[in-house]
Amino acid sequence: MNKDNYKKAIDSIHAKESLKTDTFEKIIAKKQTKYSYIKYITACAAMLFVIFSTGIIYINKDKLNLEEKRPDIQIAEVKDDLPRFENIEQLKAILKENYNSVGELNGEVMMDTVKSEATSSEQKESYSTTNVQVENVDEADIVKTDGKYIYYVSNGKIYIVKANDLTIASKIEIKSENERFYPIEIYINQNKLIVLGNSYNYEKETTSNKIGDIFEDVARVNTNNMAKAIVYDISNKEDIKQTRIVALDGNYTQSRMIGDNIYFISNKIPNYYKNIEDDNILPIYKDTAIDENTKKIECNDIVYFEGTESYNYMLVAGFNINNNNPVNTETFFGAGSTVYASENNLYIAQSYWSDDHKNTIYKFNLKDSQIKLKCKGEVKGYLNNQFSIDEYEGNLRIATTSGYDENSNNQLYILDENLNQIGKIDNLAKGEKIYSVRFIGKVGYIVTFKQIDPLFVIDLSNPTNPIVKGQLKIPGYSSYLHPYDETHIIGIGYNTKSNGYGGITNDNMKMSMFDVSDLQNPKEMFNVNIGDKYTYSQITSNHKALFYNKDKQIIGFPVTYSNKNNKYINSLVLFKIDLEKGFEKYGEIKQDINYKTDIDRAIYIGDKLYTLSNLQITQYDFNTINKINEVKLDENT
Repeated sequence: MNKDNYKKAIDSIHAKESLKTDTFEKIIAKKQTKYSYIKYITACAAMLFVIFSTGIIYINKDKLNLEEKRPDIQIAEVKDDLPRFENIEQLKAILKENYNSVGELNGEVMMDTVKSEATSSEQKESYSTTNVQVENVDEADIVKTDGKYIYYVSNGKIYIVKANDLTIASKIEIKSENERFYPIEIYINQNKLIVLGNSYNYEKETTSNKIGDIFEDVARVNTNNMAKAIVYDISNKEDIKQTRIVALDGNYTQSRMIGDNIYFISNKIPNYYKNIEDDNILPIYKDTAIDENTKKIECNDIVYFEGTESYNYMLVAGFNINNNNPVNTETFFGAGSTVYASENNLYIAQSYWSDDHKNTIYKFNLKDSQIKLKCKGEVKGYLNNQFSIDEYEGNLRIATTSGYDENSNNQLYILDENLNQIGKIDNLAKGEKIYSVRFIGKVGYIVTFKQIDPLFVIDLSNPTNPIVKGQLKIPGYSSYLHPYDETHIIGIGYNTKSNGYGGITNDNMKMSMFDVSDLQNPKEMFNVNIGDKYTYSQITSNHKALFYNKDKQIIGFPVTYSNKNNKYINSLVLFKIDLEKGFEKYGEIKQDINYKTDIDRAIYIGDKLYTLSNLQITQYDFNTINKINEVKLDENT
């Protein structure tokens, strides 16, 4: 390991944080239909009214240059040469200066994703797996299946449902007098169920205050929010057993499973107020495999990125679900907004919101649930989403947009294993911004948009000399690109139309098939319009909402739209893919808008199709789309 790389990894990180006024009780009542919305509201802390996925307190960047502004404070370089705090006074000095200046979150934590493979050798029928980006790095979702059972997160509970007759085998709900756990997403690994979410522990404390000559009792609610990964043994589906809890201070943001190792991340705004006790400033964690009690993370275990604009803790934990080895944790003060994981590496991207917007990328090696910093690099621009970054043959490819409106520009960078730039494309579609990216082997696809949709095809076979081989301009744009085979790619997005004021607005959705067999001459082979006015689908922002059966050549996703009679419809649309005939309507399951029954996901097991909503799971014949059975998940919902 190059020691200089560690010493360089101390630049600033920017993230945002948003404050909301949703109460603890509203969390339960809110609709959990849209997955991104579920993740959003379940992060609410009781009585603190704080929702965040990557907490930050905004400050003046120059204030955190400790050597210039506070020559008496020196950052300790201990252990693996990562810059860490030496004592609590260093941390308090920073918090004291800026604790009452609160900004807004800078987007979501993102990691690349994986193909979730079947693990049961006895199961012969094919069944759905989570739609993913990169193999061997599994991504959690609200629904999983092993071909015999459906595991589903809904209404603050986890349901285990027999797939054949839709009987509920088990229901997990975690709550007590002073604590409530809100599951967000899950993994299945052999006979283990891993549930991830947020736990809110609250205690009422009464103190007696003197007001004039009168003493009054004043009640205060103390809360402790922790992100939890809870492991269950589900060998017996009707008698599941909790085996381990790993908890991190703050709110859950993202996770990934690589083999039998879980990596998950929380974000925490440090507690700080006048006369606060030192111990209450430090973050905590818990691992019941070692101890039932929480443990504090000491100052010299907190990595500090000098010059940071982010005043939150990011905690990253790694543990193996099949042994009781202690959890490995790393804690960062001033952590990044975007996280990407390959099979062997974790990347944290730190954004700077300035005129020359840039990202600093930190690379960490992952091995046996451990996280170790290797190096850092820098690129210009901001990322669209997780598909904007990709690791291939040791190199990192990143597509970014810099600037705004007519001054926007797009770039593609290729960085080597030490995050040094070795290749670049600049000035791509000036005046536009990136709407979708997909890297597939040695080819990259980038969609930009302003008034038309240019699809750029980029040859990445020589990482030191990436070349735009071809481009296709068509109306509208694709916000998600899905590989079909080696020479075809599917784009899902929107048609567009004039807004009457010289601008462009979304119309109905569309899905296109692109022929990219000739890199220099990409073609739109065919497309299909979806929905009518005001069409929306989770697929445009959440790739896990895609329904795809490769064997039957069926693709689809839930949509919501207003029909010609101005009536809002929720449906699952399914299309047969035929390269000769185009997209042929295979079926559509329609219903009136109702947050209890709006379809969030669809999966298949053999010749059965299942739709999942907030209230129910419905079973259909996959061949005829005729309804077979239905189960209500909670009669009190």
